[in-house]
Amino acid sequence: MLLCLVLPTAVFGGAEVYRWVDAEGQVHYSDRPSPGADRVAIDVVPPSSSPPVAGPSPGRSQSGTGSKETVVAYEALTIQAPAQDETLWNIEGQLDVAVASQPGLQAGHRIQLLLDGQTAAELEPGATRTRLPDVYRGQHTLLARIQDEFGTTLKQSEPVTFYVQQSSQQRANQTVNPLPPVPRPSVQP
Repeated sequence: MLLCLVLPTAVFGGAEVYRWVDAEGQVHYSDRPSPGADRVAIDVVPPSSSPPVAGPSPGRSQSGTGSKETVVAYEALTIQAPAQDETLWNIEGQLDVAVASQPGLQAGHRIQLLLDGQTAAELEPGATRTRLPDVYRGQHTLLARIQDEFGTTLKQSEPVTFYVQQSSQQRANQTVNPLPPVPRPSVQP
């Protein structure tokens, strides 16, 4: 706790910091030298003049491989297929998904798809279409996220709710038995 109070003074005030361990093994820090204290070297890093940024912002440049590239913020991410409130029939568990971003995906960024709150797929960098397996009858919710190479979410779509219906095999194979003929009363001459 003392370190938290002393180090800011030492770093920003230009004073030196000393460290020593007492007879009970307790570590102490001070801006004044004590017998047996060691001077602590501190690398001074000037504070940033801007607040930390959670993700890329317009005009921010990154230097990953020595070259600088500009990262543009995503304005929109939409799920194009399936459509909101769409009912899909007999898809045999295979759901085709298409997403679009504005602007288009940047190098190294990828789409993550969440189906019913669970990660369903992470597309290859740059890909905007895929087929999800094991999507069966019922109501489902699909959500898409753009993630950078570190897994940070940069943009998230609005969720899309859709429905999967399957024709019943039992009903399709069922034959309808005609009603027996209605007996007619006999007429006597």
